[in-house]
Amino acid sequence: MFEHESIANIPEGKLVEYLLAVPYWRQWMFGHFGIPEDPIYKHSVPLNTAPGGPQFRGDIDVMLCGQDRFEETVAYQVKRVKVSLSQLRSKTPGKLQDIEEGIRQANLLVEVGFWKVYLYTFALIDTRELNLLEEDRMIFNQIRNKIDLTVRNSIGNLNGRVGVFRVELIQTTDSSPTTFDQAGGHLLRPAVPAPQSYELTKWIGEAFQIKRG
Repeated sequence: MFEHESIANIPEGKLVEYLLAVPYWRQWMFGHFGIPEDPIYKHSVPLNTAPGGPQFRGDIDVMLCGQDRFEETVAYQVKRVKVSLSQLRSKTPGKLQDIEEGIRQANLLVEVGFWKVYLYTFALIDTRELNLLEEDRMIFNQIRNKIDLTVRNSIGNLNGRVGVFRVELIQTTDSSPTTFDQAGGHLLRPAVPAPQSYELTKWIGEAFQIKRG
């Protein structure tokens, strides 16, 4: 029916990789208040070698810091909520349950001891079948409200240090899903900084393959 792939089918890892690679989106996503300008960054960084031992499972979706400022590193946990054409018709967003896993992983990043920690939730919504009729606008708003309510209701389970950033990326035309016909982001709360240990800072420097004295 459509020539291009649905935005809802972009995997989390590929989405993060693309947003980091494009300067405009990198600044839009990660350049809000309190984040270093012109940072260095890595994505999909394994946690099992971090100070504290192999009990830290999983990856850091994005690890970011200013040049030579490893002691002020921001760790990001990314979770995707997807709304394909079929999910839009049934008014049932997919992967809402993954937000709880994102909360668990973000809390783990606080336990590891990063300077700042953020949870980013992405709503990837395919609206190519919708038009400007009032009924279609109601369906779209119901979907958005359901996602927003789930995110806001889940914040209570987050460590108080974790910042929360909610993103909507919407595909309205039959074009490449990474065109992002409409994009919106809202910082629900900023991260609260805390001192980072020398051991973790040293590990971060090694992860960036930069020696630290």
